[in-house]
Amino acid sequence: MSGKSTATSTGISLNLPRAGFRRRLGAWSIDALLVLPLLVVAGYLGYGLAHLLVGVGLLSLGEGATVGEWLAHQLWFSLWLAGVLCSYFVWFWCRDGQTPGMVRFQLRVQNTDGSLLRVGQALVRLATSAFGLGNLMVIFDRREFLAFQDYWASCETVVTSPAAGR
Repeated sequence: MSGKSTATSTGISLNLPRAGFRRRLGAWSIDALLVLPLLVVAGYLGYGLAHLLVGVGLLSLGEGATVGEWLAHQLWFSLWLAGVLCSYFVWFWCRDGQTPGMVRFQLRVQNTDGSLLRVGQALVRLATSAFGLGNLMVIFDRREFLAFQDYWASCETVVTSPAAGR
């Protein structure tokens, strides 16, 4: 396919070049800066809930234990934070095909026919991205310009402005 999207079916402008590593890294950096405050707020909500449970008497901590120490060992708290992180990417990829970082760097994740990702695809893409390290594969895949997560989720990341290049 030589690094280009070619199919049509959704009315979205196709024949767009696939994104290179630098653009992906830039978008990832912006999204990381945006996700961090969301995780902080989610953490404070969990921390507040734990304090509320202690205050009401539904939770008793051991001698000298703090709420923070207790939360650090709670599976539900880790799953809560992971859910917030996953929701950020899945929401944007399935809704518009672009996270705020991707908008800034003129990127869009889509199926090869130009349609948006399904939730299952977005979850596969997120699980196989290895926190963004899957994008390193683009450096070595000079023919297709697909990252590890793009292969696994059967999708592509394209540059939305054809004049912008890689």
